Amino acid sequence: MSIDNIKTSLDKLRSNLESNGTVDSELKTLLQSLDTDIQQLLKSSDTAAATAPAGDLRSELVERAQGISARLAVKHPHLEPVLREIADTLTNMGI
Repeated sequence: MSIDNIKTSLDKLRSNLESNGTVDSELKTLLQSLDTDIQQLLKSSDTAAATAPAGDLRSELVERAQGISARLAVKHPHLEPVLREIADTLTNMGI
């Protein structure tokens, strides 16, 4: 999977969040924060070689995505596969 795939997954997640009013505000805030942080990581990977801090951030984002994914699996199963795909892509990319 590539950066384009993760961007597509983030767009899909954003679209699902906007069209689905049942996501509680705390979870929506967590997802938006994760989205912003992933966007920053992708920008930094476009402009420079991966560094240790970027790798540490990637690992943190993977953990956060997996935690949020577990919450989504219970309350919002239709959103969970998208977030799981994002976490898997981050893991496999090794940004």
